[in-house]
This record gives sequence, C-alpha cells and structure tokens, in this order.
Amino acid sequence: MRAEFCRAAHGFGGAAIVLHGCGGFSTFDHRIVSDLPQYGISTLDVDYFALTPPVGTKGFCNGAGGRGFDDFGVWTQIALDAEAKLLTLPGIHHAGIVGWSLGGGVAVQAAIAAHATRPFAALIGFSTGAFGAQTDASKLPPTMLLSGGNTDAIPLKDTLPLYRTLKADHVPAALFVYPHGSHDWPGRQGREGIAHAAAFLRRFL
Repeated sequence: MRAEFCRAAHGFGGAAIVLHGCGGFSTFDHRIVSDLPQYGISTLDVDYFALTPPVGTKGFCNGAGGRGFDDFGVWTQIALDAEAKLLTLPGIHHAGIVGWSLGGGVAVQAAIAAHATRPFAALIGFSTGAFGAQTDASKLPPTMLLSGGNTDAIPLKDTLPLYRTLKADHVPAALFVYPHGSHDWPGRQGREGIAHAAAFLRRFL
C-alpha cells in the first residue's frame, strides 16, 4: 500500500492522516502533505484505494463501473489503521485527519468510528459532503470544513448541512469559504486553505 510520510522539522508532536480524493493518490492530497509540515504538523498520506482498485483510470470519480461507494467500510478501516501506525512513530503524540473531496467523506466516517476508542484530535474536510452517509456529528472531533463556494464540484450547499449539524451538536466547528473557487484548490486558493487548516490543527492537536 502506497503511503507518504513527511515529518515536520520543528514539530510539537502533532500529525495528521491525509486522504486523497476520488481521482486517487498524489493529487491535491500531495500538496497538503508537503505543505502542512511547514506549520509544524507531520503528515501521513495513505492510498486507501489500494485494497479496492477502481475500474478504469479515473479512480472512483465516475462511480467506478457502478460500484459506487460500497467500499467505504474498507477505506474507513484503512484510515483507522493509518492513525494507529502514525501514533507509533517517534515524536508523534496526537493525530488529526484531513480529507479532500471523497477523502473528506471517508475522514468523517473514520472520525466517527474512532470516537469510542482512539479519537482523532481534529478533522479537516476540503470540499466535503456527506456522500449520502448518515453522520452522527456529536461523535466528531473539532472540525473545520473548507469550500470553494458554489463553483466547487462539491458546492457549498452540500457542505453546509454538516457544518450546521456540527454547530447544533455543539462541536467546535469552523467554515472557510473561498468564493468562486475550484475543487482542485490551486494556487492562492490552496495556500489560503492550507494555512487556515494548519491554524485549526495547531489549535486542537
């Protein structure tokens, strides 16, 4: 299984699992993994598609030949196993989870599953919707959601229900919207989004 670990040169013991989008490993997730260590946050990017290879060359972005999201349980377990591995590494004491697009949906489900035993310290979701899953937001850690607005492939209207549920359940939550942004979080949009995510992680890790 492919994975990429980047250790912060001057960290404080905080780290984050990073989960890619529907297109697969080493897309915007690679930028998150390489940029967060500049803020003192070590990162572990995991190819959670490794045990459920999609049909075709576009990952699960087009439904993977009708399989849909039946593999969410496998992906969630991989994220939990990655957290367990991350916390065994020297100098790592606290773990958060960061997901982009489909990875954001997986991150939400992993954080709920981890709640009772080894909870994540914080959750970050870039361009994240619920993907039809039932979400018990009361079991989520402090959460920041980031959206590219109405021009995001997962538009703001699909992110707001989770944010409102978090607030209603009194979970510490933040929302960052980059107006007229792109789903791929390029250039300045990506820099600003990652900076906001890093500040949130540093607060709660």
